[in-house]
Amino acid sequence: MGFTTALAATAATAAAVVPSLMQARAYKNQSSALQSTANQQESLANQQAGAMINTASANQQRAARNANARMASARADAAGSNLAAEGSVTVRERDLATRLQDEITTNANELLANAENVRQQGYLNAWQTRQSARQAQAQAMGSTASAIGGLFSGVAAALNS
Repeated sequence: MGFTTALAATAATAAAVVPSLMQARAYKNQSSALQSTANQQESLANQQAGAMINTASANQQRAARNANARMASARADAAGSNLAAEGSVTVRERDLATRLQDEITTNANELLANAENVRQQGYLNAWQTRQSARQAQAQAMGSTASAIGGLFSGVAAALNS
């Protein structure tokens, strides 16, 4: 009779531990899913930033071509006027070239800064998601430890009776 009682108590203890083990497995799955999500967030942020950098580069090249066209137009206007005789053409060209280059540089810097902001925000989001994954992993370990503790406690109680 004592063996049957101990066996029944052990079976009841094992059944009581199953929910904790299932919870631990769920937390482990959640942790894996969050890690995968964090990797995807980081990858997406890098892709978006890369696309923004490519766009900035293309815009800068297009702006340089436009600037060259504007400079050629300004030279043509100066050649048709009396400015060439007065000597102020070079000052006017230098002024226009400086203004155009400043516009190109400012626009490129803004786009590059935006790309870096997107990348950094993606890294931050991924870091926060990884923190959640670590928390889920810790909860999984806690549930596993609780299940093991409950199992040992039940077995010990059955053996003592």
